[in-house]
Amino acid sequence: MGAAPQTHTSPEKKYMLKIPVQKRSKETVASIVESCARLLVQEPYHAITTDKIAEMAGVSIGSLYQFFANKEAIVAAVIDDLLQKDLAYIEEKLAHLQTPDLDAKIHAFIDIGFTRFHDNRPLRTALQGVQGMLDYWETRRVFFEHYQKAVLAHMPVYQGRDRDMMALFVVSCFNNILQLGLLGPQTVEREEAIKKEVFTLFSRYLKP
Repeated sequence: MGAAPQTHTSPEKKYMLKIPVQKRSKETVASIVESCARLLVQEPYHAITTDKIAEMAGVSIGSLYQFFANKEAIVAAVIDDLLQKDLAYIEEKLAHLQTPDLDAKIHAFIDIGFTRFHDNRPLRTALQGVQGMLDYWETRRVFFEHYQKAVLAHMPVYQGRDRDMMALFVVSCFNNILQLGLLGPQTVEREEAIKKEVFTLFSRYLKP
């Protein structure tokens, strides 16, 4: 049984000095965020400056500082953008998941996560070492909240167990496993081994 796509608003963008309203301002911010993402893949974090970001984006440094106080705020916006795209992809795929079989659902859930994980993998790797210093926790909280709801729609009823908590554990555990996947050797064999272990973990956890 599939689930309807969920609608939600973005979390408050506390890292921004001003939220763009006009089309031109939105395009300026989008260009700044995209340019920062490109630089994160190309250069070490400490080598990136707001001047470099503004130059690549083709905007003045003054325009950049209208919206962002510093480099860290722009990187937080990069993470926000990535998580929003991840969430839209995950919700859409889960909403179209029709199989009633729990094992098939678990396999599909794993495949959806890994497929999305491979999108923009160089950027995800670059962000691994800098996320702890950034103020993006509200964005992350909202991401997990909606991810949890999308998974919950496919979980059976468990007598005496908290389904909300179970869904939260599943998405939190899976996200950490995907993040750890960035740290090891990138081989097809390793990924298949991880998928196999994840399936074993979740199938045992989710079956009464």
